Amino acid sequence: MNFKQLFVLLALSGPLCVSANQADRKQSELDALKQRLQTLQQDFRDTQTHRQEAADELRQSERAISSSVRQLRQLDGERQRTQSDLQSLTQQADATSARIRTQQAHLAQTLKGAYQRGQGDALKLILNGADPNQTARDLRYLAHLSRAQQAMIDTLRADLAQLSALQQQASRKTTDLAQLQAAHEAEQQKLLADKHAREQVLQKLSVQIQQQRREISTLKRNERSLTQLVERLNRVMAEQAAREAERVRAARQAQQREAERGPTGQQRRPVTVNTDTPVAFRSSQPFSRLKGALHLPVAGELMNRFGAPREGGGLSWKGLFIRATQGTAVKAIAAGQVVFAEWLRGFGNLIIVDHGEGYMSLYSNNESLYKQVGDRVQPGDAIAAVGNSGGQPDTGLYFEMRHQSRPVNPLDWVK
Repeated sequence: MNFKQLFVLLALSGPLCVSANQADRKQSELDALKQRLQTLQQDFRDTQTHRQEAADELRQSERAISSSVRQLRQLDGERQRTQSDLQSLTQQADATSARIRTQQAHLAQTLKGAYQRGQGDALKLILNGADPNQTARDLRYLAHLSRAQQAMIDTLRADLAQLSALQQQASRKTTDLAQLQAAHEAEQQKLLADKHAREQVLQKLSVQIQQQRREISTLKRNERSLTQLVERLNRVMAEQAAREAERVRAARQAQQREAERGPTGQQRRPVTVNTDTPVAFRSSQPFSRLKGALHLPVAGELMNRFGAPREGGGLSWKGLFIRATQGTAVKAIAAGQVVFAEWLRGFGNLIIVDHGEGYMSLYSNNESLYKQVGDRVQPGDAIAAVGNSGGQPDTGLYFEMRHQSRPVNPLDWVK
């Protein structure tokens, strides 16, 4: 028999005669329950302390992930530039080889023709007893031909040296490309290891804390119920009306608890879906004149309304959570300067852009940050990648806009 059934039995029964032993027994149960609750609360506080330590580990892990993604992006750029240089060197080497083949063929043809015409022996011309004037003309022609042949040989040697240099450069570029590829693969493995470590830390502590919270909540409800029961046993209600009133009150409390808990196991549905993202544009107008002309920084499902109460109560939404695919580019909504780019507890990898006139835009829960403090950004620039850093259960972007530090509704600023 649970506590609710016992309440109903008390309400429906007539006046009760409760012995002192019953009251003592219930009081002992209540004392034991309180002791158990105190122990569990201490365990929960200890776990919360560990979670703070784990949050520091999570910060380091998510910083490492952000750095790895940025490093991979830089390595990809260097690899593309190296491949382009290697392709250019290969084309130059091919052109030089073709030129060398043409020069070699032309030089061979010239030497062969000179040999066949007997023009290769200057001494023979002098000693053959021919007309001196004709001999002088032939010697001048032979000297001119020799200089032309020497020039062709010199050009051929220069081209051969250039080809050798190009081949050496191409070899070095090929080595550089292989090293970049190895570094890219090593960085990719490091990124996967960092992500795996992060998931393990977060999953372990989240499950443990959720279990303890559920147990504490149950024990508190049991303590309240048992305390009420002990008090009622000690008072021994005499009138049916009082018992009926108590039954009604208990029923209302149960209904209220059910209403507060709400349906379980249901996935949150989006409020709306955003399909447009910022595009590059040039404008000399101040940021305040762009109201109604901007786009949200990422396409995805809007999971809340600005100013609506958060789940669990106590706080309201000061921005928009846009559920999106991990790794999707987060784009700057307008021109500005990065004034914050760091991991922040509760927000993960956070980047803040100052647009002037006291207006700022905030992008958090990112997997990686592409920009650093002091960087200038333009509308449509990729400044981060979508993730779930900071302990966020869903993958997406949490986006805020603020004026003079006060939150403003982002939907008032978009088309």
